[in-house]
Amino acid sequence: MKHARFAALSLSLLAIVAALVVVPWSLRHPLRDSVTGGPAESQAATSKTLSRADQTTVRVAVTSTPQKQIELSIDGPYQLRPVGSDKVLSRGQSLGPSTVTATSSGFKIGKIEHAVTRLEIVATQSPSIWVNGHEYRGNLRLFRRSGGGVLAVNVLPLGEYLASVVDSEMPTSFGAEARKAQAIVARTYALDVVRSDEGDSEFDLFASTSSQKYLGFQYRDGSRRLAGESEASRQVVRDTTGMVCTFQGRLFRTYYSAACGGHTTQGSAVFTDAVAALKSVPCEFCREAKLYRWQADLPKSDVETKLKAYFRSEGKTFDKLQSIKLASGDADRGTDVPEFAVSDGKRTHRISAATLRRQLSVSTLYSPFFSISENGKSSTLHFKGRGHGHAVGLCQWGARGQSLLGKTGYEIVRYYYSGAKIVQLQ
Repeated sequence: MKHARFAALSLSLLAIVAALVVVPWSLRHPLRDSVTGGPAESQAATSKTLSRADQTTVRVAVTSTPQKQIELSIDGPYQLRPVGSDKVLSRGQSLGPSTVTATSSGFKIGKIEHAVTRLEIVATQSPSIWVNGHEYRGNLRLFRRSGGGVLAVNVLPLGEYLASVVDSEMPTSFGAEARKAQAIVARTYALDVVRSDEGDSEFDLFASTSSQKYLGFQYRDGSRRLAGESEASRQVVRDTTGMVCTFQGRLFRTYYSAACGGHTTQGSAVFTDAVAALKSVPCEFCREAKLYRWQADLPKSDVETKLKAYFRSEGKTFDKLQSIKLASGDADRGTDVPEFAVSDGKRTHRISAATLRRQLSVSTLYSPFFSISENGKSSTLHFKGRGHGHAVGLCQWGARGQSLLGKTGYEIVRYYYSGAKIVQLQ
């Protein structure tokens, strides 16, 4: 999303002027018709306990791909069980730093082998499980994958996951209301993914911006330990507990990005599952973002090499790069992602800026909204762009700007998701 980091003003003020409707939580079915409009829309008063929705179990892949080995330690008592079984394979009072690798029949943790291919570490206290320098709440599942890789999946309640997502995605300096908006959007995104039963059967979400950034309870940075969540982020989750976005009575994929650069983009231009609430809206609230505007230069020879490889993978021929020109769209507006006409002098192919960015460098080209120019016989191509990320949905820097102007989290969410409603799930 990736990919997208609390102070005073409470959403309870809005509860005075909005009818409070609490709806039953269901992952498998649309929300009831009664929440599609009118009095069903609500801002909840500050809650001291988490809703049932925030107690939903989520499974987060903390290794984005299977690893040859992972580093594991446990700071308290634990049990090892096969996933889905109460059978205890072994137990311990703690586990010092150990390497986990896959074997032909299961796993090797330190010097001990376990002949199961799906292993769960059940911790007595939480947080206590460390994986690759990050400490996580809840339990950990290990899956042996073909090719000898180990996939690590953190299993924990949604509310505990969100406390880390809020701090991982948006700093406290962005303001309480921006962070409330972030919590509502992140909760909706996660629950919609869980509800959809998409993708891998072993996990729901990635810990990276491929889903939402999730650093865990704390993590090591060299000799330092840094917090992955805080009392402030936990309070944001409590204050918004169970609050989600709906469109036409259903949860939807609430995409968001760091900075839109002045205009969000039409969701359907980027994501095939985008609902109509993901409309393009003007946003001058993110002007203070470092990447509101950016420039980059790439060697023409590198661009040519990568274009050749890409077109070859598409079954197309492409020789020496002669020109690259804007074919459609406007980098300064957000409705559509630009497309470029790329020519080798004999043939011309079209390629979207989003695809071009992925082929060239997502770490150098910060968004798919850019123009390209050549300086005569220069050996480089010059890129001028705006924003950071795909620019669909909530603009995080824009949420900051709106928060500083006194907008509430409720108003911020409604601004970026046109026609969406906010309801509270039990």
